[in-house]
Amino acid sequence: MLEKVKKDIFFVSRLFVSLYLSLFLIISYKNIDYLSAFLLGFYFLTNVYIYIFTRPRFLKLVSLLSDLILVPAFIFLSGSFLTLYALNILIALYSWRKPLVAFLIALSAFGLSFYYFLSLPLILTAHLLLFLGVFFSSYNFEYATVIGKERRRILKLRKDYRTLLNEFSRFERERRMFNNLRKVFKLLRESREPRDYLTGLKKEFNLRGIKVVPVREISNEVEKDFDKGTLSVNVKLEEGYAKVIYEFPLPFMLRDEVLTYTLVEAAKMLSVLVEGFEEGEEGKEAVVIA
Repeated sequence: MLEKVKKDIFFVSRLFVSLYLSLFLIISYKNIDYLSAFLLGFYFLTNVYIYIFTRPRFLKLVSLLSDLILVPAFIFLSGSFLTLYALNILIALYSWRKPLVAFLIALSAFGLSFYYFLSLPLILTAHLLLFLGVFFSSYNFEYATVIGKERRRILKLRKDYRTLLNEFSRFERERRMFNNLRKVFKLLRESREPRDYLTGLKKEFNLRGIKVVPVREISNEVEKDFDKGTLSVNVKLEEGYAKVIYEFPLPFMLRDEVLTYTLVEAAKMLSVLVEGFEEGEEGKEAVVIA
């Protein structure tokens, strides 16, 4: 509700600025400056567009820049010192909400006052006092203090909320990892042979297949092949080395860090059941620890 009221106030205030400045275009229609007319038309249409579409955040920045640039540019090009007074509306508009923007608009008013009244020091001083008085009289110190405290409180709440989300995400990750490792230990405790252990891993984590092959030496402990959708884990046994190859049904499952970590640890636990590889009738066979 308050946001809508604020949006309406900004729209109506800018509308008054546009109407006030457009009267000077009508007065000087015989010697109209087309560039200033274009700037005023662009300012008005931008105000209407931003009032209708306020969702994109960059539109608020566009509206602020239009107040800081387009209106002073029109006043400079119009050649009429009476257009200066339109800045009073913008100074009063921003003083209670964004004092820094109001101060910048007041500075542009000072500069334009020097441009129009440099040869008339008393009138120049009067205009400087006018703009400075509008800035201070429109500034609500109590409101600004309350808004400042609320803004700092909201920023702190946002920071705490992000921290809480990060902690919750870490907690969920650790909880899932703990549950996965508990399932692995359960399979390891209930399995009598390596084949039973590997079959249980395949069913538990929905893998396409698992292979255990002997290797002479190991380089990288873990290797991921996203093209084939495989995770290879080199394991050191009491006698030799083995490579455990997990085949995933979908390659993007390799992006799951919790799952891959669990399978890497599960491969290392294979050394509890397998001592090494020995020659058999059909090649090398795994040796099971009794």
